[in-house]
Amino acid sequence: MTSVIGFIGLALMALGFMVVPLLRSKVANLTSRGAHGAHRRWYRERLHELDNEAVDPEAREALQQELAAVVLAEDDAAESLRGPQNRTIARSWILTASVLALVLSAVVYNRQGDAGSSLIRGAEVVLTLDEREQAEALRVWHERLQARVANAPEDAKSWYLLGHAQLKLGQPAKAVQAFSTTDALTTNDISVKVYWLQARLLANNGELDVASEVIANDILALDPNNGPVLELLSISMMQRGDLPKAIKFMNRALTATVSAERQIGLAGAMRVLRGRMQADSPHLQVAITAPEPPTGDATVFVVARPPGGGMPYAAVRRPAAMLPFTVLLDDLVSMSEQRVLSAAEQFEVVVRLSRSGTAQAQSGDWVWRSGPLNGQDYAAGKKLHATLKSP
Repeated sequence: MTSVIGFIGLALMALGFMVVPLLRSKVANLTSRGAHGAHRRWYRERLHELDNEAVDPEAREALQQELAAVVLAEDDAAESLRGPQNRTIARSWILTASVLALVLSAVVYNRQGDAGSSLIRGAEVVLTLDEREQAEALRVWHERLQARVANAPEDAKSWYLLGHAQLKLGQPAKAVQAFSTTDALTTNDISVKVYWLQARLLANNGELDVASEVIANDILALDPNNGPVLELLSISMMQRGDLPKAIKFMNRALTATVSAERQIGLAGAMRVLRGRMQADSPHLQVAITAPEPPTGDATVFVVARPPGGGMPYAAVRRPAAMLPFTVLLDDLVSMSEQRVLSAAEQFEVVVRLSRSGTAQAQSGDWVWRSGPLNGQDYAAGKKLHATLKSP
């Protein structure tokens, strides 16, 4: 409403600036032209009368010259007036151009004016409102945001906030549409994709359908170590009976999490899954012990890599609080699909206990290293025993 009133005011102001000076100029020009025209006609008539009157020739000639001089003088005066008139015309054109610019500004103001933005100012509070104790406030914002996106369908922020309001009000199917629209209006915003996936899961009673899996993989493309999404995909693969994929996702989730308690839980789930698979599948079995318990939140990294160092073929991570434990190294815990342990001609296994919990080697780490191994050791399921000691 404010922008409409502003547009009308600017347009009326522009019209007033344009019409009034033009009317003034028109009246002045007509008056001036009328006066000079009357004088010229009178002088011409007097010259004509002299030709018909019986006047001495010398007197007639003198009068004719005098009247002609007066006519010339009037013409000079009229010419001198044209200068100011021309300047008036120039000023009129300048004024007209200014008025047109003002009208154009009014039109732009009207088109760009965001009349609905004031109605949703402060709508970010939707993110913090409690759906049980502040449901009425949520409903009010929900109505405002719905009206907003109806009038401004390109407003990604309003769609995003509307999706949150609908999630909190128990409308996951509508929230799916809101977050889907937000995702289309934004460029790879991971928070939008996460809530979009959450809304789809709620709308589908926890089932990860094909469309939801696409969103989950898009999230992992932006954030490869997103633990909750990795666990979600692992569970979905278990439900489908695809145990190898379930183990791959679970191992990545275990590596991504920093919670020792969560790591222990995921490691236990991996043991259960591996117990369901064929025991004769190729792998290396590494039993890890330590004569003395490590202190703090230490982490054990087990990697199969090229002899002497390089990019690992396979890697697992376990909290040191689990010691002693056994891990399996195979293609299911490979670093990538293009670099798998079964394709390595020679490799070594390195077990390292990091007191800081970081993957990068540091002084003070407890390290055990195997001798050179090959594809035959891997195919035969060779068992290794690694004892970690403080340096």
